[in-house]
Amino acid sequence: MSAAEAEGAAILGDEATCRTALEQAAALLPDGDADPDMPYLSVNARHLARWQGSCLVRFGDPGTVEDLRSALAGMDGTYNRAESGVRCDLGHALLARGEPDAAQPHIQRAQHLATMTGSSRQRRRGEELARAVSRSLR
Repeated sequence: MSAAEAEGAAILGDEATCRTALEQAAALLPDGDADPDMPYLSVNARHLARWQGSCLVRFGDPGTVEDLRSALAGMDGTYNRAESGVRCDLGHALLARGEPDAAQPHIQRAQHLATMTGSSRQRRRGEELARAVSRSLR
């Protein structure tokens, strides 16, 4: 719930509340990959890295790139929609750091995954980011 609070705060532009909620979420993570008392919820360090990256990209945090790379490395390839979102966020973060060449392959992969899953929202994000890459490479 703390990670969800962080996401809501990020959307509202409340960086302080976002960061506090992310810290609380990190402190509440179970040891290992799962909490035996919460069999239907799966939030671990990799999931939180994805969530944190998605939140902090909105504030231009330079550490976001590493959070998102970590989240991407921990994905097993079975959640295409989630991977598309992570790659959009990573592309966004790399663009914000002035690295359009590094952003481009992530954005292209995100667009491909969005098409595969039929995600209109991720497809729109990918298109916007691809335009931003094109503008920055001129």
